[in-house]
Amino acid sequence: MSGGGGSTASCSTTSLSGGSQHCSSNTQGNVGSYAWTIWSSGSGGCITPYGVGAAFKATWSSSGDFLAREGLGLGSNKTYDQFGTFAADFAETKSGSAGGFSYIGIYGWSVSPLVEFYIVDDWFSGHPNPGGTKMGTLSADGGTYDIYKHTQVNQPAITGGNQTFDQFFSVRQTARTCGHISISEHFKQWGGLGLKLGNMEEAKILVEVGGGSGSIDFTNATLTVQ
Repeated sequence: MSGGGGSTASCSTTSLSGGSQHCSSNTQGNVGSYAWTIWSSGSGGCITPYGVGAAFKATWSSSGDFLAREGLGLGSNKTYDQFGTFAADFAETKSGSAGGFSYIGIYGWSVSPLVEFYIVDDWFSGHPNPGGTKMGTLSADGGTYDIYKHTQVNQPAITGGNQTFDQFFSVRQTARTCGHISISEHFKQWGGLGLKLGNMEEAKILVEVGGGSGSIDFTNATLTVQ
């Protein structure tokens, strides 16, 4: 299973064009073999999937907690290792502000158990601290990541409505704007610390911001499972 395109790392920031812009506080769709979603706790924002791999542009302005993401919808019936090996490549440029927090990298959900997960490679300002319990560190793709587990209580979930669930985070100690992300390596090392994912609902390239007004342009983005 592949989201289209190869997994060759690229730090090219050549601008892309085309695609259709979608602006809403909560909507989703498909382009090629990838799925995209935007969600906001406020007035919404916009996403423009380019139709080139999982590359997209997103903009926001006073949107509250705003997420824009594109990648693989996985169907909630297999664990990550039953699918194969997940990996991504990305390159992005960004401008503006992102409010009190921001995460740029990989995002998704599992069910049974319900888990929201992040691999954070970049951010706007201020190293992210997701709170909860620091579980350790891991090394991958030339960097060191801090691992966190945080419990969300009565918060919006992929299954609909508000739920209580755990969040797993890998947060890179030094930000980067492009590179290769060995997603399955994070999953494996999380599991070794007792952070177990369930059946995979999605794995996508993400920007999440906690306010502000800004934009991000993923000029290269692929997410594959092989």
